[in-house]
Amino acid sequence: MRTPPPGREILLRPDRVWDAVADAPTEGLSVLLRDGRVAAVAHGLAPGPDTDVLDMPGCTLLPGFIDCHVHLLDESAETGPAAYQTLTAVPVLRTLLHNGFTTVRDLGSAHLPLNVSLRDAVEDGLVEGPRILAAPNILSPPGGHGDKKPDLAQRYGHPIGTLAQGVEGLRSAIREQARAGADWIKFAGGGGFSSPVDSPTSTSYSRVEMHTIVATADDLGLPCAAHVFTDRAVLRAVAAGVRSVEHGCFATPPTYRAMEQAGTFLVPTQYVQTYFLDLLDDDAFWDDSSAVMRESYREHAEALREGLLRPARTDVKTAFGTDAGMFPHADNWREFPTLMGNGYTALRALRAATSVAADLLGRPDLGTLTPGAVADLVALEGDPFRDMTAVARVRHVIQRGRPVVREPATIAPGARPVPVHPSSSTSPKENPVRPEQLVEAMKPDVERFVSGNRLVELAQSGQIRPEHFRRLLLAEYQCQEAELSTYALLVARHRHEIPATMFSFIQHTIATARGLLREASPSVGVSGPDIPPVPVDQGLFRVVRDLTWMGTQAGPAEAALYLHTDLSTWCTLFSRIVEASRQLPDVPVPVLTYMESWGDQPPPEVAEGTLRILEYGLAQGEEPARILHTARQLGALVDPYWDYVEAG
Repeated sequence: MRTPPPGREILLRPDRVWDAVADAPTEGLSVLLRDGRVAAVAHGLAPGPDTDVLDMPGCTLLPGFIDCHVHLLDESAETGPAAYQTLTAVPVLRTLLHNGFTTVRDLGSAHLPLNVSLRDAVEDGLVEGPRILAAPNILSPPGGHGDKKPDLAQRYGHPIGTLAQGVEGLRSAIREQARAGADWIKFAGGGGFSSPVDSPTSTSYSRVEMHTIVATADDLGLPCAAHVFTDRAVLRAVAAGVRSVEHGCFATPPTYRAMEQAGTFLVPTQYVQTYFLDLLDDDAFWDDSSAVMRESYREHAEALREGLLRPARTDVKTAFGTDAGMFPHADNWREFPTLMGNGYTALRALRAATSVAADLLGRPDLGTLTPGAVADLVALEGDPFRDMTAVARVRHVIQRGRPVVREPATIAPGARPVPVHPSSSTSPKENPVRPEQLVEAMKPDVERFVSGNRLVELAQSGQIRPEHFRRLLLAEYQCQEAELSTYALLVARHRHEIPATMFSFIQHTIATARGLLREASPSVGVSGPDIPPVPVDQGLFRVVRDLTWMGTQAGPAEAALYLHTDLSTWCTLFSRIVEASRQLPDVPVPVLTYMESWGDQPPPEVAEGTLRILEYGLAQGEEPARILHTARQLGALVDPYWDYVEAG
């Protein structure tokens, strides 16, 4: 691939452009880049003799993404040679850039200020990666979140971490951070899940100490970011004048109102929390060194899940940040759908990673696609306002006006390339996958999901109890809340008549089923106030969250086969439970009536509609392997659902 020589303009021609100012993308615009900046955005821009043209068919062009909370360095290499730890960040930088992130804020490691050298290496062109704003280290009191190896300090007298406390100690530490080349100061105002000693609910620094940190940093022209989780720690940091609150996952509405009034930014890092919550029951993931972290997540799981839903209901300024490094950096894009799953709109999530993030960083030249802005841009296949999975389909990345990631053979000097169309003699793709084959391929999986179901066995042996039916009704209520939203999102995202018709039918079917659930509730002693708004069971929470994922990310065929598999599984299980329970004593008949209403197989509208949507989706380019893979993920949700019901 040829990079345009210095001095040449580049004319970008995507299908649509979003400038991070408007509420939605605009179709048909072209973007002219000159000298590393956006020179013009308009309809009908024509290339000149010194202009290269970069066509981006099917793409949405946006400002380059900004991740305001990453850790580039491998913490597990912290006690190894500094040179090796620094080199672990080289592939990470490339990964983040290729994910469309042209700027990141690295919020420090515990021991050495190595990210400052990485920042300079990127700036000097020695390493490929996003622009870096660096907080060299995480400032922490002894025993706080940044005190990473207290056992080494106790045994050998050598602490691992940038530890400071008291007014004079903190002033000295911050001056050392500035001396190391800091762009930001990061401090642990509270504990964390990965802390060896403290808890995420603890508060690490006093009011005087926090004010000392912020005032000293301000004297040096440096903004502060505070790692805090609870109301107490967040409010103390806000009162001290921090620019950003990192995490804040346990904060409540009054605290968010205080942040709004103070103009404090929130960097919520939501994906990292769901990442660890989802793995709580995976013994293979955790080892002895992370046992404390696992128990901390277990202890706070319910409060954390509830807390993740709160920020979207506020007007707090939300800037995109992921805590990448605590999970694989390549997955940092997953913060977008996670924010949407917890109530953020696509517009707010995308602004969080562009214009709002640039505002947080004090970089008005970044974060928008407007004349004069730095030409850091990303082109996504598709439209993220309609399908947030587009953020995972990066086709072009432009950094300071120069393409660094792009599809092959898309740039042409001087004029717009002529599209090449296949001749009519081109042979069609051999053995295309048919919709019926996909449905048939899932039948063994449905049987596997159904076989050995414990509740069916309890019913068949006469051991099923009213409490089982009560928990089943609660599980249905909570899952249907998510399903109603999911199918509404699918109708809104996939507006073609074929998918919209079936997804609307399912929405209506679920709404009708809610009436039967309400009628059945008194038979198991349940009334409206007894139904918690957020699932209190970890397994059910995952079911609800993955249903939300389907609404925000799945393609039409992907969602249709998943739906068909889901209904096939539940219809079979419900019919078997009803058949075995009908003659048993103390069985709540209205609950059986609700279960029986679903039949023993999906209704004809769903069976036929699934085939039509699969045909439509395949014709639109959806991949059969992905369609099947997503449908098979239902298996990961079957057991948690029925484990909750069986616990009665």
